Formats: sequence, structure tokens, C-alpha cells
Amino acid sequence: KRDFFPRFHRPQMLSLFSLSLSPSLALSPSVSGRLARGPSLCCRAAVVMQAAAGEVADEEYTTTASGLKYLDVVSGNGEVAEKGAVVQVDYTGTLASDGTQFDSSKGRSPLAFELGAGRVIPGWDEGIAGMKVGGKRTLVVPASLAYGETGAGASIPPDSDLVFETELVGIATGVDALASKIPGGLPNLILSSVLLLSFIPYFLPEDVRPDLWK
Repeated sequence: KRDFFPRFHRPQMLSLFSLSLSPSLALSPSVSGRLARGPSLCCRAAVVMQAAAGEVADEEYTTTASGLKYLDVVSGNGEVAEKGAVVQVDYTGTLASDGTQFDSSKGRSPLAFELGAGRVIPGWDEGIAGMKVGGKRTLVVPASLAYGETGAGASIPPDSDLVFETELVGIATGVDALASKIPGGLPNLILSSVLLLSFIPYFLPEDVRPDLWK
């Protein structure tokens, strides 16, 4: 098996190639079937490819005044993410320097957070804004919009630029949206509600207050 297109390994766009293969690159001497052994082969190949973030030309990206770069891989056709919305995002994060993955939501629930509220790094508050549900966007976040001079643990060194492959899978509403705005999420929302309800009897007239609260 020979890999004719080793750099193109993630789907984005369709390209057509015409190949002329010498016998040494085509069929091995042991192959039998309708194709004759020995002659060169000519064929057309359809290759679905996407260059890695570091291999995409800079002009393909939109660069904002803050230094953030983004590239819409899929535009999406759903609701637009605006400041104050509780967005649900699938993501994979890698170091821009060498492509090392440091985090991913794959295999977990999407990350939910209130957009523009400072719950995530500044590069995310800026980079996710304007996406549509169903959209996929590559973010190249400079260190100044990520973890800066301190880094983040052992996985993100100081002054690291980061690359995120993101997908806006939804915009939460109702209880889900309320829970996402509370530190600790739904479990803390439930606990807070129970504690609040437990104080209600103390505000009732004593003659109707349950014995437990007298």
C-alpha cells in the first residue's frame, strides 16, 4: 500500500488528480485479476482533503484586530451565537508549535458556557461569536488571548499559541441555559434550589408552619 497524498488527511474539499503509475508503484507481481501485470497504469483519483491549520495559507484566515485568526470550515445554517447566549461547543485543542493535543471534548458532553461572560479564554469569547449552529471553525489563538505567560499546567507551556477545531452543536435555552450560567452547572442549581425551598417555611405564619420548622 502506498500513500500518494500523505499531507492531506482531514476532510475539507474535493480535489481531482490524474495519476500515471509505473509498474513498481502499481500492482505487485502477485496480483491477478482483470488488470494485466506489468504495464503502467493511468487513473483519475478523487481525494477529499484538508490541510492542517499550520499548512493553510495565512490569507485563508480572517485576522481580527486582537490577533485572533479564524477559518470557517463549515458555515452552518442554524441560530447565530451572540453575546449572552449559552453555547454548546465540541472542540479539540492543540499546540500551534507542534500539533500536540492537550484537550478535547470528544467522548464527553459539549462544553456549555455563556458567550462573552469571561467563562472561557478571551480567544473563545471572540472566536465563537458569530458562528451558526452546525458550523465548524478553526481558531488560531495567540497566547495573549489564551493562557499568556503562565500557561496552563504541564500540557500548555507559557506563551503558547493554540489551535482549536470547534463545532457549534447548539445554543441552550430554558433550564439548560440557566444551569450553564451557574458555577458547577446543574448539580449546583439543584442544590441551591433545595436550600432555598428549605427556608420558605420560616416565612410562614406560625400557625400554619409545619412542626418541623417550629
